Amino acid sequence: MHLRVFTACIVTSLLFASPVSAQDPAPSEETLQEVFPSQKFYSPYGGRNYPTQVYWGDTHLHTGMSMDAGAFGARLSPDDAHRFARGEELTASTGQKVKLFRPLDFLVVADHSDNMGFFPRLFAGDAMMLADPTGRK
Repeated sequence: MHLRVFTACIVTSLLFASPVSAQDPAPSEETLQEVFPSQKFYSPYGGRNYPTQVYWGDTHLHTGMSMDAGAFGARLSPDDAHRFARGEELTASTGQKVKLFRPLDFLVVADHSDNMGFFPRLFAGDAMMLADPTGRK
């Protein structure tokens, strides 16, 4: 039963379907002018109102001041990060000398505020940190 209904639907759609052209007709001159208005500038770059300069940088860097980065061995400070971004040579937390091929155009130091500076204070032997039994441990 279902096969007969399905076949009837196919035959009906073929009988009443409108013919389909392989290509649409060419657009009129008016339509072309609306879609592709003529340029008022000789240069293809004239009239641009959007930025075309590319800037290179880092938008999310954690230093040793962040609890997570400090816990995984990062020991450099935000000042170190900015010096590195400007193209200065530094000694990384691993002890290796590092320097960028080209200075960055921008840098965002995105350290976490929770427990900020915990590891630098701990490793520096801060008396207040070591006075606490957990900090001393």
